Amino acid sequence: MKILEVCTIDFGLNGIPAHIRNYYNSLKKENHVDIVAPNFNKKMLKTMPLENYTRLYSINRRENPIKYIVLLRKLVLKNKYDIIHVHGNSGTMGLEVLACKNSGAKIFVHTHNTKWSAKILSFLLKNFMIKNADMLCAASEEAGHKLYGNRNFVIINNGIETENFKFNSKSRKGIRNKFNISDDVILLGHVGRFNYQKNQDFLIEIAKKIKFKNKDKYHFMLIGEDDKTKFIEKLQLENVEDMFTVLDATDRINEFYSAFDIFLFPSLFEGLGMAAIEAQYAGLKTIVSNKVPQAVRVTNSITFLPLNIDKWVKEIKKESDIERNTKIISSKYDIKTCSKKLMYLYTKACNIKTKKDV
Repeated sequence: MKILEVCTIDFGLNGIPAHIRNYYNSLKKENHVDIVAPNFNKKMLKTMPLENYTRLYSINRRENPIKYIVLLRKLVLKNKYDIIHVHGNSGTMGLEVLACKNSGAKIFVHTHNTKWSAKILSFLLKNFMIKNADMLCAASEEAGHKLYGNRNFVIINNGIETENFKFNSKSRKGIRNKFNISDDVILLGHVGRFNYQKNQDFLIEIAKKIKFKNKDKYHFMLIGEDDKTKFIEKLQLENVEDMFTVLDATDRINEFYSAFDIFLFPSLFEGLGMAAIEAQYAGLKTIVSNKVPQAVRVTNSITFLPLNIDKWVKEIKKESDIERNTKIISSKYDIKTCSKKLMYLYTKACNIKTKKDV
């Protein structure tokens, strides 16, 4: 089968690109899979060795939308794909639907979040997108209902290589030694882009609350993409910079989960929240905001809390004697299971097209 995965954001070490990467690694051996994105991060590409004649196409979506539509349409008509799977957050995926309409391919649109910035353009394109896409997909019930309303859609879970996230004592020791974090320090971890949605400033408020009584007992380690300058400046302004280690996104994120003791995820909104799922597969006690969908629960070691500082501090302090919980109550995010479901949907869509052509 010939498949084109279209990523509407930069292909970095986060969210939507990680979802595409995980499925690509599972599907690439038996299918020809190409990927379109504005640009590709070299660290991300290290985690997904290209096989089976995969081509990567960098087409800028924001600079000139009309040129983008023209170039994308030229690409899909030339390569004659069976499936075009568009990944985004809003009705602006209508741009891709317009470019790929009547190309002979079945078009899947796939929403990954519950909020977006291009509200006017999304409103203008949403109905066109819904009417002309062959399959409506979502990362969660919340994300699907937000974009598609009461229309039928399919949940495609954000599959991961669950074995890669199992606790590794060697990784734990190596990471903590590298950053001079002793065994008696409780390491509070967070993974996510540095932006408004992920709400890292909330972690500063937690640090301020615990600083004077427990400063040496806790340390925060934050890992993610985007500009960290304002966040670091605020750490300095609030005089808590010595309680934080702030790192760029890494292709070895699974090793860091082993180094953490508690995972904190205070998002203001989420389509799903893959980092919280990865943390649980690593056996971590995970504390998330009540804005995160309940679908992220894969162990009983996750706690959903309102964004109230006192409640988070109280929950963190409960974990003075931390034990890893490796009992998984749901395997729905195992990429092996997820990729089989996706291939079933792809095959079913193509069979429908074949029957119509006969």
